[in-house]
Amino acid sequence: FFFRIFYLVQDRRSTMCSYANEMPLDDLNKAREIRVLSVKRPHMRGFWFATVGFFVAFVGWFAFAPLMPTVKKQLGLTKPQIGLANTCAVMATILARVIIGPMCDKLGPRRCMSFVLLATSIPVALGAVVQDSTGLIIDRLFVGLAGATFVPCQFWTMALFSGNVVGTANAMAGGWGNLGGGFVQAFMPLIFLIIKACGATDNAAWRIALQVPAVFFLILGTTMYLFSDDCPEGKWANRIEVATGEKPSMGSIFKTAILNRNTWVLVILYGCCFGIELFVNNAAVMFLFNGFKKDDCNPKTDENECRVLTQATAGLIASLFGLMNLFARAIGGYLSDKYAKTAGMAGRIRVLMITIAGTGGMMVIFSQMRLLPLAIIMLVTFSAFVQSAEGATFGVVPFVDAANKGVVSGLVGAGGNAGAVIWSTTYNAIGNSGSADVEQDRLGLMVIGFIVLGSSLLCLILSIHGSTIFKAKDASTSQDPVTVEETRQEPPRLGFNKEATIEEA
Repeated sequence: FFFRIFYLVQDRRSTMCSYANEMPLDDLNKAREIRVLSVKRPHMRGFWFATVGFFVAFVGWFAFAPLMPTVKKQLGLTKPQIGLANTCAVMATILARVIIGPMCDKLGPRRCMSFVLLATSIPVALGAVVQDSTGLIIDRLFVGLAGATFVPCQFWTMALFSGNVVGTANAMAGGWGNLGGGFVQAFMPLIFLIIKACGATDNAAWRIALQVPAVFFLILGTTMYLFSDDCPEGKWANRIEVATGEKPSMGSIFKTAILNRNTWVLVILYGCCFGIELFVNNAAVMFLFNGFKKDDCNPKTDENECRVLTQATAGLIASLFGLMNLFARAIGGYLSDKYAKTAGMAGRIRVLMITIAGTGGMMVIFSQMRLLPLAIIMLVTFSAFVQSAEGATFGVVPFVDAANKGVVSGLVGAGGNAGAVIWSTTYNAIGNSGSADVEQDRLGLMVIGFIVLGSSLLCLILSIHGSTIFKAKDASTSQDPVTVEETRQEPPRLGFNKEATIEEA
């Protein structure tokens, strides 16, 4: 019966899609503007499923982190064990993102994101049966696969929106999706407290709470598959493909992307922004929980009484970091598009360099904050630069290789997770692993901040279609020269009928 329903819904998917109210399109049927108040197919329906899909994935991906003070106590975990579990949660995503990039090129973003959500709902739910550090590490390793949803999220918006707004569309979808990283910091402790209020013990409450994101995964993965479209033409098989002659093999596609210097520079730079965000999402609650103590209190007598923050309040403050995605990542994409209109690709690269440098600088300053109010202000400022840098990075990514956007997006996205692994390892090593000395943790943050600051200089060696940070290929035009170059690689529109419609499911 259910297979029959799936078949009928897919059978009703037209080969062409259009709006009831006309959407301004380019010659490739991609939207030239973003209508955030619309959910019409195909462009805005796809935009919102990409955004919400990544948001929900983030909630499940980091559901453990804000509950870690309770989980640590109930399972008897040590600091190194928690650090390893956090590292595994982002390490698994590295390979997953590399693999899912070419899968998006072949199968389309809708099916790829739907599959990841449905598959990872299982380990998210099974987190409830974890009994020791080994079980926690294994479970977080498999839950980490949910982070691969970032690639179809960005791929989806690149398939739906034109070059003049693609940076903004990528940033909005990715940023509002990343918002789940902030939301979960406040949401999971709230669910935990509600379940406790219903009579559950601490040990039962955190286990039951993990079922909430698992249900979200199942609902969204199913509705996404049934009620959205891969591209302006509906099914991925009906898309307008890039004119590249004979189709290259997957091996040659990877080879082209890997041999492109720009790909590797962006991989590193994304590790210096999204990698920082993932690292902070895992570490923020414990850092805030342990990092601020009352002046007139001896922690040797009662450590909990000396803490300024509880698990709930530490989670609430940590959520501010992720909640900046509400607008900050979109600002990075918007600025990338804005300065591309006057300076071409050079404008995009300059925005990227400034935001990466700001990320490193603000992290150094935040690490040295001893007063909680000032720490909160710097945490928010630090976050704004991090998210803006992410948006600016994916303002550049669509123009690196127009024919293989999925592979490039997958590699760059994997770079974010690789960065998170490196930062977590660095932080744990400098923090002397099992040590409770918060000053060592502050030193770890400062060292990472200086590394990120120095990495911003890599923008100086970016060269995309002849454009560098110093000179655009054609700065005289108001249109991004790379957008023009990309359009020239695409074939003319084939048989597109603006009157064609699709039945709303």
